[in-house]
Amino acid sequence: MQLYSRIIGEGKPLVILHGLFGMSDNWISIGNGLAEHGFCVHLVDLRNHGKSPHADSHRYPDMCEDLLKYFDQHTLDKASIIGHSMGGKLGMVFGLLEPERISRLVIVDIAPSDYGSSENNYHRKIIHTLHQIDLTSHKSRGSIRKELAKGLGDQPLAMFLVKSITKDNESKTFRWKFNLTVLEKFLQHIYIGLEELSIYAPCPVKTLFIKGNNSSYYLDEHEADRHFFFPESNVVGIDNAGHWLHSDQPEQFIETVARFLC
Repeated sequence: MQLYSRIIGEGKPLVILHGLFGMSDNWISIGNGLAEHGFCVHLVDLRNHGKSPHADSHRYPDMCEDLLKYFDQHTLDKASIIGHSMGGKLGMVFGLLEPERISRLVIVDIAPSDYGSSENNYHRKIIHTLHQIDLTSHKSRGSIRKELAKGLGDQPLAMFLVKSITKDNESKTFRWKFNLTVLEKFLQHIYIGLEELSIYAPCPVKTLFIKGNNSSYYLDEHEADRHFFFPESNVVGIDNAGHWLHSDQPEQFIETVARFLC
């Protein structure tokens, strides 16, 4: 599979991996900011998201193969990786399986732990709401956003999801860029911890975990897993920031990441 990407700037290679229902567009401003610090930033659309191809699977081993092919296609012998949420879990798996391909690793608001019980209902509600919307009946993104906001009770989340809408070239009706059917099918897998990869631990790559101090995604209970899988790591928190901390506090996020990577 050939992943779509946007490449910004010149310098040391840096690959950014978005989260569930996201895409490379969500990271353009962060990519521009990091490019100013001397990085060639690769904003990648993961499989079943954005402009990258759809597939019947959405498992981390398959996504690792996609990423490895991307590195080879772009002659990246080694690069630093930033991964947010699902993209952070992918970055951790890649760090365990292919540590020699990573310079440094930044994991954003996710831990190497199982999230099956804590996040299942949240994302199930999002998927249920997305299924309830008949995109073909809408004439504008604005009306879709309003219906999403009403169903989810979350205006910022609705605005985030609407970015993943496009028009079908043949039918001229709206459709989701992400592969909703496959993402729903593999949702439980997306939540998994790294227990099955314990034989590859510890990861030798220097790693920074960044959490939003208003987020519940990274908690004290996750520390044991971090120490086991990523002993060469530290955790920093960003105040007044939730799960999308790179959007809540972009300047502080860029400064924190650049200080670690440079």
